[in-house]
Amino acid sequence: GIDYCLDLHAGANLISFYGLPEDASLTNMMSSLEGIATGVIGEGVASNYNENLGWIGSINTVSAKSGYWVIVTDICSLCIDDAILSDPAIVFNLHSGANLISFPAEGSIEIVPALSNVIDGTVSGIISEGVASNYNESLGWIGSISTFNGGKGYWMIATEPISFSFDVSTMSRVKSDGVVGLSVPEGEDIYQSTRQAFYFVEDIVLNGESIQDGDWVMAYNGNVLVGAREWNGAYTDIPVMGYDNHIETAGYLENGETPTFKVI
Repeated sequence: GIDYCLDLHAGANLISFYGLPEDASLTNMMSSLEGIATGVIGEGVASNYNENLGWIGSINTVSAKSGYWVIVTDICSLCIDDAILSDPAIVFNLHSGANLISFPAEGSIEIVPALSNVIDGTVSGIISEGVASNYNESLGWIGSISTFNGGKGYWMIATEPISFSFDVSTMSRVKSDGVVGLSVPEGEDIYQSTRQAFYFVEDIVLNGESIQDGDWVMAYNGNVLVGAREWNGAYTDIPVMGYDNHIETAGYLENGETPTFKVI
C-alpha cells in the first residue's frame, strides 16, 4: 500500500481518491479530519458529521469511481494510509447529464489524450472546483481545465449514456501547474460553493478595444463578489458561485438570478 495526503482549503473541496485502504468506510477515510470535516457530498448523496453520532447520511463507503465535495472548517490535509492504488483503466458508466467521477490515477494528463477512448461530442463539458471546459466542434476543448489531476473530482456532462476508461498511457507523475480552483485579485476573496456556474466569454470590447490578457473579469450579485477570472483570451471561463445553504455563501446567486460583470 501507499500513504498519501490531499491538501484542503477551508470550505468546499472537490476531490477524489486514486487509492483506497481496505477499510474504505467514510468514518475511516475521514479519520484524519476529526473535528475539521463537517460534510461530504457526492452525486445525489451526502453525509454530515454529528458530534454525538459520528457520520450520518447516505454515504457509508467511499468509491474509487466517485468524486466528492468535502467541507472542512480550516486548512488541513486529508491523509490516507496503506492505500491500494486504483486501476487507472477502471470503466466509468456515465448516464446522460452530469456525472461526478474521480480521476483514478496519481499525476496529471491533458484532456485530449485522456479522453481518446471517448467519441467526440459525447462528453460536452467538464467541471471541477472553480474551473470548467466545454467541447466545441470547431475548436475542441475550451476553458480553464487543460488536464485531469489525481486527487481532483470532476463533473462530466454526457450527452448520452456512455462507458469509457481514461487513457493514461502518456500520463505524467507530476501534477499540472494549470488553473486549478478559484483565483482572485489581491485583496479580494470568494468562498468556493458546491453550487457553481460558468460563463464562457469569447470577447469583451470596451471603448472599441478588446480587453487584454491579465485584466480581471469580476462577477457580482449586487455588491457581493461571487466570481472572478484573469482574462486569458477567447472563451475564458468565468466562474460564478451560488448559495449552497452555508452561511459563507449568503448573498451569492440563486436559481433565476443573473450576475453583473465588471472588468478591472
